[in-house]
Amino acid sequence: MSKALLARRPLLRQQLSSASWAHTSSVRSPSPQLGRPPLAKKEDIEYCRQLVQKHDYDNYLVSLFSPRLAREAVWGIRALNIELVRIGDVTTSEAAAQMRFSYWRDALAKLYGDHPVPTPVFRTVHDAVHRFGISKTWLRRLVSERESTGVKAGFETIADVEKYGERAYACLIHPHLEALGVRDMHADNAARAIGVASAIMNFSRSLPLLLPQRRCDLPRDLVEKHKIDLDALYADPRPTPELREAIYEFSTKGYTRLCGVAEIYVPNSPKQGFPALLAAVPVKEWFERLERADFDVFDKRLQHRNLRVLWQLWRASRRGTWLDASNLKK
Repeated sequence: MSKALLARRPLLRQQLSSASWAHTSSVRSPSPQLGRPPLAKKEDIEYCRQLVQKHDYDNYLVSLFSPRLAREAVWGIRALNIELVRIGDVTTSEAAAQMRFSYWRDALAKLYGDHPVPTPVFRTVHDAVHRFGISKTWLRRLVSERESTGVKAGFETIADVEKYGERAYACLIHPHLEALGVRDMHADNAARAIGVASAIMNFSRSLPLLLPQRRCDLPRDLVEKHKIDLDALYADPRPTPELREAIYEFSTKGYTRLCGVAEIYVPNSPKQGFPALLAAVPVKEWFERLERADFDVFDKRLQHRNLRVLWQLWRASRRGTWLDASNLKK
């Protein structure tokens, strides 16, 4: 990509969007049962903690800024998500995957009774459900969306990715809000937007791993718009100018969501829910590193953990926002 073209391209932080993407929520949750004795043992909670720390490190760091019981609830639900994601890695056929998802759906139904499936993850999630009144909607959606991605052959449009992010990724933030005692329209809207940004980040970040497998999670309209030759990328994965332009447009969609959330929804959301919305911080940080890497998703610096994330989370938790002066449109 020419330096002249790069010089003309606006930076991510200059791409703030309007609030036209706002949504509302009307989800009802069961009543919390604070006096109910827990089923999960310390070993169960530790199992979930280690699973999240290993496979979802950024959100493990996010969880550390919540009170202990809410933190344990997050570990259980995030561990459940990890188990669902791993189904695609351990099954060799669509029929086998459907059988496994059927098992998880049946097990999920038992969570709201007195006898959950006796595994560390389900005992931990069972306690979260009954302690905080976590809605069935989020957990059912988590299973259904993970199952649907196993049979989908990619996304047609950016709007399809955004819808998927609102459902599959945001349904991990909504229970976190409920564990913090927050059921609020503005906080739910913030969770949806963060879910969209998270999906865009993960689909972009996974490209170096998927292209050698002849897979691409970029929406087809973006591929066609920027005239990306997928066959050439499958044969020789590399940061072509066309791919960089597509990643720039894709990532800008996610970044503007995060800036809009911080400006519009966070100030109007209950303060006790802010620890759940800190999930935006690692996503924003990755987009900014992507910009510094000139939108080259193959840059090895993007594949490593950034030790500054914990400090950025602490700073955002103290300030009540993840925006800096440089993020605001002048």
